[in-house]
Amino acid sequence: IYNTCLRFAERFGGEYRNLLLMGKTGLGKTFLCNSIARKVLDEGFTVIYISAGRLFKTLHDEQFNRNDEEEQESFYDDVLTADLLIIDDLGTEFSTTLVNSQFFNIINERMTNRRPTVISTNLTPERIKEQYSDRVLSRMTDEFEFLTLTGDDIRIKKKFMR
Repeated sequence: IYNTCLRFAERFGGEYRNLLLMGKTGLGKTFLCNSIARKVLDEGFTVIYISAGRLFKTLHDEQFNRNDEEEQESFYDDVLTADLLIIDDLGTEFSTTLVNSQFFNIINERMTNRRPTVISTNLTPERIKEQYSDRVLSRMTDEFEFLTLTGDDIRIKKKFMR
């Protein structure tokens, strides 16, 4: 998984790929996402790195609580057009019909325009289907490389090894 993430970052801009990092808490998904972001940024590409909760809360707030429609569209446009979008902790946000629709639209639009996306989640593919829809899972299955991390929580291991 490490080598796949490294190749993704090193070849960024030269080939179109998407990654879905799955696994239990504390296995290094966020660390890998941060490492990819750093390498891609160092190469001069634009990266939006955002937690799923923050992404959907911001989209919701801007859709319903803003008078400045131009700024709302600007954030949404940035999400759609950034060279790389990294969504961390998918599945931790409050699930609503609006969230599900926004998520589908974001991944669908980015895939249509061949803009890479990396997503980390504790959800299994079956839970992604249940929480978001079979359309979302189908799109992801078609265009994302699924990487499943296994093992014990690294944070807990470190804590008790001291």
